[in-house]
Amino acid sequence: MSEARKSRLFAGGGLALALCLFASPGLAEARDAGAVAGDDPAAQTVRFVDHLSDVPADLAWMRAEQKPMMIFFHASFCGYCKMIDEEFIIPMRLKPKYQGRLLIRRVQTDADHTLIGPDGETVSTLKFSQRLGVTGVPYVLFIAPNGERISSITGTAPGFYNHYLERNVDLAERCARDMSPPECRKEVEEPGLY
Repeated sequence: MSEARKSRLFAGGGLALALCLFASPGLAEARDAGAVAGDDPAAQTVRFVDHLSDVPADLAWMRAEQKPMMIFFHASFCGYCKMIDEEFIIPMRLKPKYQGRLLIRRVQTDADHTLIGPDGETVSTLKFSQRLGVTGVPYVLFIAPNGERISSITGTAPGFYNHYLERNVDLAERCARDMSPPECRKEVEEPGLY
């Protein structure tokens, strides 16, 4: 991909969207939903919804609980990302039926932030996104506890997006327990966390 295209896809400010999302009183419930249930005291500190910051810690929880991760890649300049977030991701985060089924993580591709990657090294959100093959946003990626890619949703289709999310959450939940069925292996050759 050309540098000009990368700039168009991932350029922009960065903090405004995050501030809007997390300063909103309506999101306090989702933001402060607490830790994901589990018997391991360390797992109690893993939040159901959060910005992706420590991939090894999340993977350790996922392996212990046999739960998948959904990563929502977005950018500050992306109107479609905001629409998907407001109409689907935020309501999904607030629904109890999703709690305990998976981790939901957010990655703002154009933010000036870093995270701890799967190898324990610090990496920018842009580099992390590029390593996973994210070339545009909005992009939703489902990851198995072993770090393999299960499925993804690219772009927007508002009339069908809830269906796509439901179908992929159900698939990710099944595949988190057993990655051997063919429907769990469709994207396994694409970049995963390892």
